[in-house]
Parts: sequence; structure tokens; C-alpha cells
Amino acid sequence: MPPSSPAFPRPRRRALVAVLLAGSVLLSGCAGLRPPAGPAAETPGSDASASGTPADAERKSSAAVAELKQVPGVLDAVVTSGPNGLPSQIELTAGLNLEAGYAGDLAVLLDYTLAQAWSVTAEEPTTVVSVGFLGGDTAIDLAPVAAELGWTGQAGPGLDLSVDDLAERYGPWPGPVPDKPAALG
Repeated sequence: MPPSSPAFPRPRRRALVAVLLAGSVLLSGCAGLRPPAGPAAETPGSDASASGTPADAERKSSAAVAELKQVPGVLDAVVTSGPNGLPSQIELTAGLNLEAGYAGDLAVLLDYTLAQAWSVTAEEPTTVVSVGFLGGDTAIDLAPVAAELGWTGQAGPGLDLSVDDLAERYGPWPGPVPDKPAALG
């Protein structure tokens, strides 16, 4: 080939670009097929606040995280949801970083954490609800704690609960925003 010709002839280059684009769509979990994030459009006659969002509107994960961080001994928190495989398979995940040697009631804290996560309206979970706690740099085994709440057979240290498990305990998604239990200070 002359020095000025491309490394790949045009038909091959187009085929390569098409394969790369198709592969990137598959690897991204078809993210482009999901509706755009953000508040839903207001419908005529809906009860809307001055901001234009419905009065019973969404509860963001940042609100649940802020509530969890108010618990003494909780250093950090995360509540998130998103696709687990296909876009319609939504996983809900919650986690806490606790002070090393956390002395509070783990069963009450786990119950409150899951209730907070279940009240977030970002994306309706459809597959699994995962939760984990760290005490300092060590994973806390939540299996015996889950058993106290009636969820037996968990392997630990983290938990993978079904959406039905949470709906049975906290009601249909999204659940109500829980009050902080007195046992958590």
C-alpha cells in the first residue's frame, strides 16, 4: 500500500466502527434505552408545589443518606439504585461505614437503614436489595442480625434480600419515610 493510504480500506474501517459502536452499546447496558433521569413532567390537575414537582414527589437518596448520617456512630452512608444487567433489572444498594467497635443495636440500625433505602423513589428496585456495613475497615457479618429480623439463610457478611422481602416488611415501594428509632439516639 502507498504511504498515503489508510491502514484499513474504507469498507473495513466502516465495519470496524460499526462493530465497536455495537459493542459499546452492549457493554454500557443499553443505557441509552432508559428514559432520561430527572423529575417527571407535571400532569394537568396534579397537586404540585411551587417548584413544579408533585406534592408527594420523589425522595432522593441524598435525603436518606443525610438521615442515616445523623445516627451516632455512622461515619458515612450510601443509598443507590441502578441497573443490574439489563436496564429493567434495578438493584437497590445500601451501605454504612460505622465507627470501629460500634456499640449500637445492629438489628435496629439494619432495619432503619433498609426502611430508609426503601423510601427512596429514584428507581423502583426489581431484583435484589443489597446491604453491607463496615466497622472501621472490617465487614460486619449481617447474617445473624438479619436472622433477628426474620431473614434467615443469609450467607453474610453482606445481605442480598429480595424485593418481596422488603415489600413484606415495609409495604409497597416506595415505603414511607421512617422515623429514627429512639434506640439509635
